[in-house]
Amino acid sequence: MKHIVVILVLLVLLSVFVVLNAVYINKVANRMLDAVSVLPPIADETAVSAAQSLRENWLRATPFVDLTVSYLLSDRVCEQTALLVSCAEAGDVYGYASARAILSDALEDMRRTELFSPVSLF
Repeated sequence: MKHIVVILVLLVLLSVFVVLNAVYINKVANRMLDAVSVLPPIADETAVSAAQSLRENWLRATPFVDLTVSYLLSDRVCEQTALLVSCAEAGDVYGYASARAILSDALEDMRRTELFSPVSLF
């Protein structure tokens, strides 16, 4: 009987971890998507600092995100934030717009893969 109780406790703990992980990853993705959507245009003098702030926010979240998100997806977001900053610093209008679009897509992918639903459990 003790084994069953231990197994049930472990199952509940695992379920709680899965739910909390999904909430956290989606919160990070939503926060980053909101930040990407309000990035100023490249002609704005605050574009570089906004892009750098976005990159710093991502780098702060990375150690926790990397615990459960695939390396390929996490690295894709990391690369796009770096590209966004570089294009903002260089004044590359097309690269900046492209990096924004690809970063948004990568964040949407991260959010979609970490959604909590009964289907995602299987």
